[in-house]
This record gives sequence, C-alpha cells and structure tokens, in this order.
Amino acid sequence: MRQAEEQFGVVFPDDYRQYLLRVSAGGRVRTLRADQRGWRWDGDQPADRANLHVPFPDHDTALAASEDLWLTEPQEGDYASAAAYQADHDAWRETADGAEDARISGAVPLCDDGCGFYTLLVVSGPMRGAMWFDGRATCDRLNPLLNDDGEPASFGEWYLDWLTREEPLTTPELR
Repeated sequence: MRQAEEQFGVVFPDDYRQYLLRVSAGGRVRTLRADQRGWRWDGDQPADRANLHVPFPDHDTALAASEDLWLTEPQEGDYASAAAYQADHDAWRETADGAEDARISGAVPLCDDGCGFYTLLVVSGPMRGAMWFDGRATCDRLNPLLNDDGEPASFGEWYLDWLTREEPLTTPELR
C-alpha cells in the first residue's frame, strides 16, 4: 500500500485503504495491482495516474476555465488555408485535452460506468475522500455523489450503497 501511495504521491483515504487491504477482490471497483511498470488500476491509462498528487480543483472554477477555452476553438472559416487551420486546431486540441484532464486531477477513476461516464474518488485536495460522478460525456459536468445527509459521499458510503442495491441481485435466491 505504501509503495502505491509513494508512487502516486498521495495517501489514500482511510476507507479506501481499508478496502484495498481487506476486500479488493474486484466487484464494482477497479483493482489496484503492481506489475513491471509499477502500480496501476485495471483498465486505466497513464494519464489517470499522472496527476493524483495535484489537488482536485474547485469544480465551478475548472468548469468556467473549460468553457472559456472552448470559446477560443479555431474555426476553419477564419483561415486562408486548411493547413494553417489544422495546425492551429491541433495545438488548441492539445491545450483543450490538457484542460479537461486537469478537471479531474487528484481523482482516481475507480469505476467505469460505461459510455464515457466514470465514478471518481478524490485522493488529494480539500475534497479528499469524496466520490464524484464524471458526466462530461454528455453534459460537461462533474457532480459530487451525495449521502443521505446531502453531504459528499465517502468511498465507504458509496461502496456500501452499491452492495445494498446491487449485490442482492446476484444471490441464488433471486436468480
């Protein structure tokens, strides 16, 4: 556990640490494992691990910056040649991709919910320990997952909620 935390430059929230130490047999959460390249989660990309040490940004500020960036997207009609447009658009795209990646700095995509949606665990910054839903595939929004008290849910709350709702569906009595 310490090796993984050292590699990523974070200390995992306690409930997630306990899950990794005592449960971590798959299920809804991507498995964290070590291989010849170091620690990684099943199905992740290197970019998913690169900025875990960077604090998770304030959502409204990050969204506003993203929206401002999209307003600067080069338009083909503003260019005399396709080559000039493509060069500027490629440079802009690289900047835009970096800005989108920065919106989830400090968060682990723990669960692939399909169709470009992810459930995130924040591991650094003021929101450390909170679960968020990445809905940028359709609405450009990141939203905190809330517990019954309307507060951001912890990993433990989120996982136990999943077990309560989903796990009974796999018991022999319900098949």
